[in-house]
Amino acid sequence: MTKKYVNENNLQTAMTEYQDNMVVGREVYDQYKKEVGTVTRVYDNTSGDGEQVYAVVKDPSTPRDQVKEVTVLFRGSTGPDKLLSNPADVWNDWAENDARLALRTWAQDHPNFTKDQDHSTGQLKASSRALKEIMEKYPHAKINIYGHSLGSMDAQYAMANLSPEEIQRIQKAYIYNGPNIYGLLNHQQKVTIDLIKGRIHNYADPKDFISMVGRDLSKGSIDSVGMVYYADTKKQGMTDQHMTYGYQLDKNGKIKTLSSASTTAVNVTLAQMEQYKKLKEHLSSSGYNKNEKLFLDSEQATIISSGLSRVAHEGTEELKRLKANARQKAEEIYKSRRKVPFGFILSPSELEAAYAEGGLTYATTVGAIDEMFEPVVAKASQIEGDFTKLEKQIKSGIQAKLDRDRKLAGDFNQWTNMR
Repeated sequence: MTKKYVNENNLQTAMTEYQDNMVVGREVYDQYKKEVGTVTRVYDNTSGDGEQVYAVVKDPSTPRDQVKEVTVLFRGSTGPDKLLSNPADVWNDWAENDARLALRTWAQDHPNFTKDQDHSTGQLKASSRALKEIMEKYPHAKINIYGHSLGSMDAQYAMANLSPEEIQRIQKAYIYNGPNIYGLLNHQQKVTIDLIKGRIHNYADPKDFISMVGRDLSKGSIDSVGMVYYADTKKQGMTDQHMTYGYQLDKNGKIKTLSSASTTAVNVTLAQMEQYKKLKEHLSSSGYNKNEKLFLDSEQATIISSGLSRVAHEGTEELKRLKANARQKAEEIYKSRRKVPFGFILSPSELEAAYAEGGLTYATTVGAIDEMFEPVVAKASQIEGDFTKLEKQIKSGIQAKLDRDRKLAGDFNQWTNMR
């Protein structure tokens, strides 16, 4: 019986890349029988570098210049268990790409690592060429990107290597359990990929060591391709963990994720800015009138001030949690001062006195934690309060304008509903 990934649409679509017989004309369905489309183009090791990229459209009979949407699947590594049946793929994926990219990613912090240079491999470059060709074949289509593992790296690089104009055709991207290659990109590639940061949903599993190559859990989406979501997963065997079998769904049917200031709060703001850019583009069709300019300015100010407030709040809460955990451990250490280890002849009072003489007191344990954290938490709380106040001032200022101008209020309501 075939194991199933969690029933989440985008993950299911991404994992269709591993289905057998992905040839032109094949109809693709996910594990829950939802149609993805029909394969219309296949790049299967065409360059000798091991790339496997598939273009999928809903109706293959539609003339190419009339296709509105194309799904591009970047297949991940061929499993080592296929070494005997498919040795070339296994070698290309693991030796020529996975291993080399992992070493280059780990080397980023070395003083001799060359910054602002394209550190890609042959397969990443081949995947980039495939994406460009697909976009040329379907000149008016929006592009949806999916990839897992090495396919995630291929997708990250292929998008980053587009021109700033080309990348605007990327409608959305969902990539899973791949290393972060942001540090392997040159300056222009980073600038380009950051243009659509709010459209790229980059899932990583902290329990999967491959996902965490090039990542710092505390940095979240910072210095990463797209918006990073750390999946809250169940523990599995090494292979199943990497293949997303540990993923869980929340009560809303979405992938369950861990929350932190550098992921949740930042990602919400990035997603809102992406909506803002789409709205701005829509309103720009005939130029901006005075009310439209005021609306766009107020939207941007609200998103940024709310984002700053949200990040400050999450950061303050994180500091409070760190303080509470550190204080609890310090209290446990302090309480243990009267617990006589097995084999010792000292009484609890004598042991306590010995610890005190050595410098272990309430002041040097619990007190030291309070002394270290309290000013930091106080400063963070002050910053949070300042940003919250700014957010309220901006919102009340906008509302005051709307209360004075019914026409403006009507326009704002109409444009708000366009989000």
